[in-house]
Amino acid sequence: MRNFSFCGYKWDKKYFFAFLIAVICSIICGIVLYKPVISNIYLRNLVYDYVYNVFNFKNSALILPHLFVGLIYLYAVFLIAYFTKFKYLTLIFVFLRGLFFGIYIAIIMSANSFSGIVVGLIVYIPSSLISFALCYFIVEFCKICNNNFAFILPAVAAVIDTVIFVILLNLVFRAVIAIV
Repeated sequence: MRNFSFCGYKWDKKYFFAFLIAVICSIICGIVLYKPVISNIYLRNLVYDYVYNVFNFKNSALILPHLFVGLIYLYAVFLIAYFTKFKYLTLIFVFLRGLFFGIYIAIIMSANSFSGIVVGLIVYIPSSLISFALCYFIVEFCKICNNNFAFILPAVAAVIDTVIFVILLNLVFRAVIAIV
């Protein structure tokens, strides 16, 4: 019954600090790259559609892309962490995810004024931070979980991330909008 026992595991503090530095640097780079990227009409339309779908509660247009992106990133991180000894190589994917997060949040909060700020603070930022936490969890614990369940771990984490996103979207956001 020690399949999911984590009590004997020592945390890799160097990787944790490298992970935090990669996330912070990528978010800063994303915010700095806001000016050149805002001229891209595709990204602006994507952000306007995202805010429109959040306010109109069109969940299918938001949930399926969120789930697929979560699966892609989490499986990419998992495959590198599980099959190689270079878990610091996963920081490349973390940096890319944080870079897109920084760009999207800068565009969401600046292009859509108050509605973008509300969507960013209540839905997008918490769901992205949970995704970063699940990515860290997969890297740290993919080696010590049972080999029979190791390949299911990223899919379960992506589903958990999507369920939390749905809760943020349908419960928390609706409650805030009803109050405001």
